[in-house]
Amino acid sequence: MMKLWQAGLTFCVVASATACKDSTGPAAGSPVSLSFSTKALSSSGAIVQANGAAFDVAVTGGGNTLIITRVQMVLREIELKRSNTAACPDGDSSHSDDCEELSFGPLLLDLPLTTSVLTPFSVSIPAGTYRELEMKVHKPGSDARDQAFRIANPTFADTSIRVQGTYNGRAFVFTSRVSEEMELEFNPPVTIGDTGSNVTVQIDVATWFRAASGAVIDPATANIGGLNEGIVKSNIKASFRALGDDNRDGK
Repeated sequence: MMKLWQAGLTFCVVASATACKDSTGPAAGSPVSLSFSTKALSSSGAIVQANGAAFDVAVTGGGNTLIITRVQMVLREIELKRSNTAACPDGDSSHSDDCEELSFGPLLLDLPLTTSVLTPFSVSIPAGTYRELEMKVHKPGSDARDQAFRIANPTFADTSIRVQGTYNGRAFVFTSRVSEEMELEFNPPVTIGDTGSNVTVQIDVATWFRAASGAVIDPATANIGGLNEGIVKSNIKASFRALGDDNRDGK
């Protein structure tokens, strides 16, 4: 099950002060939900069911077998960018009429290693056409929100991504401090009408631990300071894609 942590239960649309609502207040604008999926995998991996109920991601290559059983990620500053703007401002003290904030975060997500799309939250934003989703894969820092997050989630005090599983039958824990702003362009742009929409972020986790040769990388060699740290960081950055997905099938 996906877990979602946020400092407080307030979601704000940054376009206007009246667009901010709490978990019990009235909605403003058009509803939009954000979903996450790992099921749109390339030929590099497959989602397999294990132990009757749990799902894992299996990756093979070069005589090695990698089983991913859990992927957790910290995200921050999730925004939708309108078609007529170049960039969204950084920081929660700034705002732009062209950039709609879905959640400032930080958020701790358990990515769905299943054949389903999971949707952690829904907010209301103005109807319109949006061309890009921006968000940060985030290593918690020292501001008030991050400090509260670090206290609540000490395992992620200096970590943005944590992966668990087995490599050739041997258990591993991979961690990363990658801190990267993702600019995920919609193709075609997403139009959010009065009845609302869903946006899905696809993350192909099966590509994370694969070398250019096709061989599976031992995650122990990709931890902080490891020989393959740079390769895996690059693979992570390239694995994100965003799309309009009103029927929430992850396609």
